[in-house]
Amino acid sequence: MKVNLILAASIALASAAAQADTTAPIATQGAPAVTAPKNLARQHLGANLLIYTPSDQTYAPTEAAAAWLDDDIATGWPALTGKQDYLVALPEPELINNFSISAKSATGTVTLYAGDEAAPPGAASWTVLEKDVPIASINEKLGKPFGRFAKYVLIETNLSDSGPWYSIYLYGDKDATAYHIQQRAQPVDPRTEFGPYANPATAFNLSSLYAHCTVVAAGGDPSAWQNAIDDNPATGTFIPATQSDAGLAIRYDRTYAIQRVSVLTDAGTKGKLEFFVVNQPAPTAGPTASRSGDSQYIKVANDTPATASDAPAATAPVAALPDITNQQPVATMQFDGSNPRSSVDFTPTTGTMLIARWTPDAAGQPLDVKEVNSFGDVALNDYELAPDTVAESPDQASGGKETIPSDGKETLNDGKEPLPPVGEEFPEKTAFIPGVPVFPPNIPFSP
Repeated sequence: MKVNLILAASIALASAAAQADTTAPIATQGAPAVTAPKNLARQHLGANLLIYTPSDQTYAPTEAAAAWLDDDIATGWPALTGKQDYLVALPEPELINNFSISAKSATGTVTLYAGDEAAPPGAASWTVLEKDVPIASINEKLGKPFGRFAKYVLIETNLSDSGPWYSIYLYGDKDATAYHIQQRAQPVDPRTEFGPYANPATAFNLSSLYAHCTVVAAGGDPSAWQNAIDDNPATGTFIPATQSDAGLAIRYDRTYAIQRVSVLTDAGTKGKLEFFVVNQPAPTAGPTASRSGDSQYIKVANDTPATASDAPAATAPVAALPDITNQQPVATMQFDGSNPRSSVDFTPTTGTMLIARWTPDAAGQPLDVKEVNSFGDVALNDYELAPDTVAESPDQASGGKETIPSDGKETLNDGKEPLPPVGEEFPEKTAFIPGVPVFPPNIPFSP
């Protein structure tokens, strides 16, 4: 399929960019425009996650949805061991052609199916996309490309050893930059719109391509800069070690009140990463101290063994950025080599740019940052993600949604009814929305 070849070419280019010379001079001009596929497995696109319960042969809501479908790389929920079936329900049929996860190391396999109805596992209506793929081969790596229109994706796991999963990724032919965040015509209740398990405050990553954000300064080849915000843990960019200058600068499309930052780096990272929220050209005054130990989001420990980094150093100075020499950071992350992920919450600070300064334990060692997520005053309650071709949000009162039983369980089809031909036009439908138990859910911290 032609679209698969295009996707494979873009993936290869991104991988090559990530390996580019990190000693190249840093500048803030001429950051190239990039394209990257939009992750479809996100609650801000209407996706839902359910788990199959063999005892009553239904799909039921799962706490994992709050961590796996939000846009925060540091929120996680354990994947169950043994054979399990997780259903990703999309709001409408989409072309999907790649899949990956971001998780702690685990032992086991994943089998991926695509379908046009929420049939039970084993039904004839499911099409196998990938069979018995080792977890390690798709953990923060893209798998073998495939191509299929589907409204439902069944993730069959068979794990003997497991830990937290932080995110799942479904890619297709939709480009991330072809979307925009817009305010809803009317606020919504996340319980009825997105199911019982959601993190409304971490649904929209403001430092993302779909939020029309741009990395305007970093280390190495400018063609790799946007890898830090492309919602793909397989790609990254380098932040040079500096003493008083910024090593990374991310420009928002407008002013936001930022209050949380999450980061994914390489295993074995050691050093201090400071963040500043500033206005361009002048930095904001009097930022507040961070509260790194007071987060109300799901947090899961990651015991990934530390490994040495062999990335070359980037030493060129940053030019034409707001002066942060005498500024106090709004947040500081300490990496001790035991966990490549970190997150920090702080008092909301208004600005148009997020700047990072990296101080490694080993002098001159750059930071290979895979993802930088930032969150602020934008939540699922009041905002939605829409394609750029859509001028207004859909009328929430217009109907057209599937009728969901009051018990929050999906009625299954045995897979024997004829299905529409693959690749033809599908009628637009709303994804399955679970029932409405108590919200917010009582989600404990994972050990």
